[in-house]
Amino acid sequence: MPRHHRPFGALTIVVCGGLLLALGVAAPASAEDYPSWDDVQQARQNEAATQAEIANIESLLGGLQNEAAEFSRDAQLKGEEYNVAQDALAAASDKAGRLNRQAEDAANQAQFSSRRAGQLIAQSARTGGTDLTLALLLNSDSSDLLASLGTMSKLTEQSTYIYRQAILDQNAASAMTDQAKLAEAIRQEVESQAQTALDEAQAAADAVQVKLEAQQAAADQMYEQLASLKGTTAALEQQYIAGLTPPPTPTEPSPPTTPSDPGPSNPTPPTTPTNPDPPVSSAVEGAIAYAYAQIGDWYSFGGSGPDVWDCSGLTKASYAAVGVYIGIHSSNSQYNYMSGQGRLVSINNLQRGDLLFYSSGGSTGATKYHTTIYLGNNQMIEAQVPGTQVTVSRIRYADLVPYAGRPTG
Repeated sequence: MPRHHRPFGALTIVVCGGLLLALGVAAPASAEDYPSWDDVQQARQNEAATQAEIANIESLLGGLQNEAAEFSRDAQLKGEEYNVAQDALAAASDKAGRLNRQAEDAANQAQFSSRRAGQLIAQSARTGGTDLTLALLLNSDSSDLLASLGTMSKLTEQSTYIYRQAILDQNAASAMTDQAKLAEAIRQEVESQAQTALDEAQAAADAVQVKLEAQQAAADQMYEQLASLKGTTAALEQQYIAGLTPPPTPTEPSPPTTPSDPGPSNPTPPTTPTNPDPPVSSAVEGAIAYAYAQIGDWYSFGGSGPDVWDCSGLTKASYAAVGVYIGIHSSNSQYNYMSGQGRLVSINNLQRGDLLFYSSGGSTGATKYHTTIYLGNNQMIEAQVPGTQVTVSRIRYADLVPYAGRPTG
C-alpha cells in the first residue's frame, strides 16, 4: 500500500468534549509516513484491508500519545524543579528577612547602650570624676565629701557596667549583621537558581510546543480517517486512543525521598500503603468545587492562583479552601506528605477526591512531576502543561504512580 509524506501543520492541545489530550512526536530524522485519504479509500475495498488500516492508524496515534506524554513529562519535571527552587527561595527569603530584622534591632540596642554609657560617663566626670586628692583639699565639709565620693563611686560602678554592656551589644550587632549579609547572599544565589529553573522549564515547554505544533495536522487527520473507517467520530476516537493504555499494577513502593515538608510530626514514611478511612465527602466536594471554579484558567509555572495555576498549586489551593493541608506547592512534596501521614492508597481503590501522581515510569521512588484530583468515572481535574487551561481529563495511565493520596478520611 503506498504512503505519501504529508506536511506538518500547527499542533495545539486537542480538546474534545471537555477532555484534553496532548499529542506530538519529536522531529524525526526522516519524515514519518502517515496515511493519506487515498490510502483510506483503498482500504475500504475489503474488510481485511479496512481492519489493517485501522490497526495501522491506531498504532500511529498510540505512538503519538506516548511520545507526547514523554515530551510533557520533560516540561513538567522542569516545572517541579522550579517549584522546589521557589520553595527554597521562600525559605531563604524568610531567613534573610528575619535576620535583617534581628540585625536592625541589635544595632538599635547597641546604639542605645552606647549613648547611655556616654551620658553616664560624662555625668560621672562632671560630678565626681576629678582627682580624689584635690577634692579632699578643697572640700572642708566631710559629709559633703563622703556624699560626693559615694555618688561618684556608684556612678563609676554603673558606668563601667553600662560601658561593658554597650560593648557586648555592639559585638552582638556586628555578628548579627554578618549573619544577615550571609543570609542575603544565599538568598540571592537561591533566587538566581530559581530563575534558572524557571528559564529551563519555559525552554522545555517551548520545545514541547514546537514538537506538538509540528504534528497537529497529521494527528487531526488520522483521527478523522479512523472515524471514517469505523463509522464513528473523531472525538470518540480520541477518547478511545486515550484509554488504550491499561492502568499500572501496584507493586511494593520504595520508601519516598526525604520530604521537603514532612509535616509537623516529621513521621517516618511507611514502606507500604496504609488503609485510611473513606474520604470526608463534604471536604472532598468542597475541594473539587474549588477546582472546578478554576476551569478555563491558564497554566503557569509556579501558578497558585487566583487566575493562573500549575498542577500542585491547584491541588494545594483546592484542599486549602476546605482547611485541609496536603503539603507544600510541589507534587513531590505532596506525595511524600501523603506517605508520611499514612494516607497512600492503591489506585485499585480510588475514590473521588484522591490525589493522582505521575513520575517517570510510574516509579514510587522517582520525582513526582505531576498531580491531579480524581473525580471518578476515569476522570480527573488538572492543570497540565503550559499552553493549556485547567480542565477535566481522562486519566492517563502512562507514568501514573500506582498509589494515590487521600487527603481526608
